[in-house]
Amino acid sequence: MTMLYVTDGHTRRRTDLSTRRRGILVLRIHLGQAVLDATGMRALLVADVLRRALEVHGVQVMATLAPDGPAHQDALSRPVLDGFGIDTPGAGTDTDPPADAHIGAAPPPAASTGVWIRVGRVRQTTDAVARAATDAPADRADPLAVRLALLAGPHAQPVDLTGSVLATATHALEGWRRQVARWACAPSRPVPADIAQAAEAAIARDLATPALLELLRDVAAADTFPDGAKFETFALLDRILALELTREIGYV
Repeated sequence: MTMLYVTDGHTRRRTDLSTRRRGILVLRIHLGQAVLDATGMRALLVADVLRRALEVHGVQVMATLAPDGPAHQDALSRPVLDGFGIDTPGAGTDTDPPADAHIGAAPPPAASTGVWIRVGRVRQTTDAVARAATDAPADRADPLAVRLALLAGPHAQPVDLTGSVLATATHALEGWRRQVARWACAPSRPVPADIAQAAEAAIARDLATPALLELLRDVAAADTFPDGAKFETFALLDRILALELTREIGYV
C-alpha cells in the first residue's frame, strides 16, 4: 500500500503506519470521558478517516474502544454514529491484540504498544454535537456539517466549534452538494492525475483533511475544469471525508 505517515504524540516523530500492519491493523480509540463529548466525537471521526484511508488501499482495520476507560459502548448509539458517517467501533477487551495505533486526546497507558495519534480538544460555544445527536428533527443540527467543521483543522490541534463555524460548514456542505448534483449530469471525465496525487499525498501526510478540503474548494472554483471531472473528484475524496457529497443527485 501507499505509505501513510502519522505523527506519534509521544515522540513527535512521523511513523509510517503501513509498516506496522500485521494482517489486520488494530486501532484503539480512547474517549476519556464517562459521557461522550465533542472531543470524544472528534477522536471517533479521526479514527474513521484513518480507517477509510487504509481500507481504500485494501488494509483490513479493527477499530475498538479502549477497555481501560469508562464503558462507552452502551452510550454509542449506532443511528447517532451513522449520522456522523462513523462505523460503530467494537467494545475493546483485555484480550484484544496489541494496538498499532491509539487515537485520543490523552496518551494511552504507559505500557501500551503502538503510536499515539493525538486529537486536539474541541472548544465549544455551542451544543452542536449534542444537537446533531438528538432524535428531535426540529432541534437537530446536520451531523455531517459538524463532521466537516471538525475535519477542517489539523487533528492534533485544538479546534473551536462555534455557531459561526457550524453555520459556515453547513453553508459550504449544502453548496457542494448542489454543485455535485449539477455536475453529475455532465459527461464523466477522469480525475486528473495531479489532483489524485495531491489527494493521496495529503492523506498520507498525517491525515491532512484540511488539505483535502482545500483541494475540493480549488476544484469547485476552477473554470477550466470539466464538470464531469469535478464530479469524479468530489466522489473520490468523499470516500475518505464521508460527507455524503452526492446526496442531492436527482433532487436538484
